[in-house]
Amino acid sequence: MFSLARIPVALLLLAPVAFLQAQATAPQKISYVDSRYIVNGAPGTPIAQGMLQREMTGMEAQVKRMSDSLDVLTTAFTKEQATLSGDKRDVRIKAINDRQNEYQQRYQALQQQAQDREAEVMQPILDQVKIALEDVRVEMGLSMILDISQNGVLVAADKNLNVSDRILTKLRTMPMPVFAEKSAAGSKAAPGKGGASPSGGPVQGPAGIGGKAPVGGKVPPKPDSVPPKKPDSTATKKPPLR
Repeated sequence: MFSLARIPVALLLLAPVAFLQAQATAPQKISYVDSRYIVNGAPGTPIAQGMLQREMTGMEAQVKRMSDSLDVLTTAFTKEQATLSGDKRDVRIKAINDRQNEYQQRYQALQQQAQDREAEVMQPILDQVKIALEDVRVEMGLSMILDISQNGVLVAADKNLNVSDRILTKLRTMPMPVFAEKSAAGSKAAPGKGGASPSGGPVQGPAGIGGKAPVGGKVPPKPDSVPPKKPDSTATKKPPLR
């Protein structure tokens, strides 16, 4: 959201004098922040991370059970395929492929669920950051605040213009964000402060204030951990599992 729009080069070439005169008559007071630094240091982030880590642990357990189940099927097939007739071999291969597709769909659903939940949990923090940014902008009489966490926005600047720590100071004066816990069945429980221990590492990945919430906890393994090992068929020329 807080990104610096590039000024068209053609505009500067055609009217450089007018542009400089406008800057001279109406100077702009500009500062900048690093939104990732702010979100990592926000008072509510450790609680949000704790909630996400607990929920992601359950999802990881589901993915591991699926992967282990596929390993059992493929291992058994590999050991027995030499003794199977062509029809029985085809039936076993189809069963493994069907199970693999079923688990892959389940994995993708879990991954989407994790991303949606992450955005939901982090949103109260992002909302407070937006408020703090506007409050500081008004207090300092700034025209705008840029976000250097966005790629390619700022290549050099006076560090004294960085107001990230001032935003964090403002956040610490605000009430603790209220997070919605989820029950074991996955439905939302009554809103609360999460009840989580302030543990967990820093938020990873890019985190524009108006964009997707940063990653706060673990996510299920990559899809390549879900498919089973392909049976090594030495008694048939049938194509490998896909």
